[in-house]
Amino acid sequence: MTNDNLFYLIYSLVQGVTEFLPISSSGHLNLLEIFFHDIKSRNLEYETFAHFSSLLALILYLFRNNHLKIYNLKNNFLPILIATVPAVLVGLIIKLFDYTFISLSIIGYTSIIGGLLLYFSDSFKNLKLNLKNRYFKYLLVGLFQCLAFLPGFSRSGACISAFRFLNETRANSSIKSIYLGLPIICISFLSNLLETQTLNFDLNIAIILIVTFISAYITLNLLIKFIEIIGFTPFVIYRILLGMILIILSN
Repeated sequence: MTNDNLFYLIYSLVQGVTEFLPISSSGHLNLLEIFFHDIKSRNLEYETFAHFSSLLALILYLFRNNHLKIYNLKNNFLPILIATVPAVLVGLIIKLFDYTFISLSIIGYTSIIGGLLLYFSDSFKNLKLNLKNRYFKYLLVGLFQCLAFLPGFSRSGACISAFRFLNETRANSSIKSIYLGLPIICISFLSNLLETQTLNFDLNIAIILIVTFISAYITLNLLIKFIEIIGFTPFVIYRILLGMILIILSN
């Protein structure tokens, strides 16, 4: 195995483990590219396959655990659509004006801020909102989801924070965040696919597809199984420590 293959083995593990955890998968992939390749832009070809593999793992998890019937996608289609619209609009604006802002300091600050947001939403009962309008709740979560366009902020972390502020349990917040990830991951995959002029299947892509799929599927199972027990504090601590290290390194 070459050093390049080894890098994408690590790349795949990081993508699979972090995609559904509230610690930002894109931020971690950006860090890998910065530290190992000194590249501060996205590798769309490999990122496309990583998102595709994560999506397959998510679909398999939902199907095997009967969540598709429990959650009833048909009845929740409109709320999910409402929550997705803000992210689509913001994404289009970013594409239109070609905003790129990846750096160690930005990922460091967003990691800390996102971690604190997750902590406050999970720990303080007096910050809970009891909204009765279901569609407005999902719109609010959708607005939170837009924070994920900031490198290192975490889509799942933003959604979980919003659901916890809306008085959802940890498990329900995690599951609903996963469902909101379905259209976002699909859109991200298709967007990357359109931007990638040529797709050359090689050993690195095979590694990404297989390793990302397995690690994402295992992580999903463990997250939903143990989140009510462990809570979100370990992720908060990790994000704050990571953010502090990155800010120090950027100076």
